[in-house]
Amino acid sequence: MPRRRTSRVKRPSPERRLHLSVSSPRIVCWGFLRCLKRSLKVALIAALLAGALWGVQTGMREFFIENEEFQLRNVDLESNGEMTAGDFIRLCKLDPEASIFALRLRDLRQILLERPGIESVELSRRLPGTLRVKVIEREPIAWLECRPLGIVGRNPATGILLDQSGVCYPCDFWVEEKAAPLPVLLVSEVEEGDITLGKELRHHESRRALELIRCAREKLRGVEWSLPVVAVSNDYSLEAATSSGLLATFGMYDHEEQLDDLITLVRESEEQGESLVLVNLIPRRNIPVIVGERDSPGGYARSRLQRDIHALLTP
Repeated sequence: MPRRRTSRVKRPSPERRLHLSVSSPRIVCWGFLRCLKRSLKVALIAALLAGALWGVQTGMREFFIENEEFQLRNVDLESNGEMTAGDFIRLCKLDPEASIFALRLRDLRQILLERPGIESVELSRRLPGTLRVKVIEREPIAWLECRPLGIVGRNPATGILLDQSGVCYPCDFWVEEKAAPLPVLLVSEVEEGDITLGKELRHHESRRALELIRCAREKLRGVEWSLPVVAVSNDYSLEAATSSGLLATFGMYDHEEQLDDLITLVRESEEQGESLVLVNLIPRRNIPVIVGERDSPGGYARSRLQRDIHALLTP
C-alpha cells in the first residue's frame, strides 16, 4: 500500500542543532562601527535637544527678564497696618530695575513671614510691571517691659509689642512712630517660656494686666487722661498710673467696674479742686484714696514698683 503523503516537515531535534560563533577582526570592527554609529546618533540628538533648550531659555530670558517692558515700576501694597511700599522694598531689598519675572515670590513671602508682627502675605504679578502685595499685620496695643530679661518698653531696639491676643513680637521699623505712645505693661518676675516671640503670653498675671489695658482703651475714650503704665504687683493685684500721675491699684478681675469707679473719683475730685495721688479700687465700697499736691506727682511713690512706674511716666 502506498505511503500517505503529508505536508509536515521534519525538523531536527534540539540535540542535533549546531551553534556556530565566528569571530574575526573584520567582524569585530564592523560591530564596533555599528555601535559607534548609534552612539553618534544619540549624541547628535542630545546636542540638538540641549541647543533647543538653551535657545528657549535664552529667548525667554531676553523676552521676560531682560525686557524693559516688564521692569518693576510699581509696588501695589495693601496693608491693614503701617507698612508702605517703600518699607516693603527696604525690607525685601528689591532691585528697582529688576524684572517682575526675576522676583521669587516664594522667597519674598518667606522674608515677610519671618517677622512675627506679620500674620499673612499674598503676592502676585500684574503685567506689565506691577507687583501686588497684600499684608495682614498685627495691631499693637501695648509695650511689654521686663528688665530682668533685658526687655525695655518704648525702646524699638529691645522692646516687645503685644497685640490684642497677647502675642509678643519685636517692633518693626515701620511701626515705631505708631507704637511710641502706646501704654507699657511692666512685669518683673516671669518663668522660662512665659515670654516667647511670635507666641502668646503664658504669664497669667501679665495677661490680666493686658486685659486691663484693653478695657481702658474702650472705657477712657471720653476722658482727658489715660493709663500709660500698668504693672503686675503680685498674684492678686495690679498697679497702674494715669497720665496725670495718679497711682491706682486694680484687682485681677472686674476691670470695667473698677475703671468706672476711677472715672467717678477723678471727676468728683476735680470738681472739688482736689488732686488724687493714690487710690485702691479693689474694695467695692469705701474706696481708700490719698489726696496730695497736684504739683508733686509721685510724691507718694514709696515702693520700688511705684518708682519704676513713675519713671516710665517721665518722657
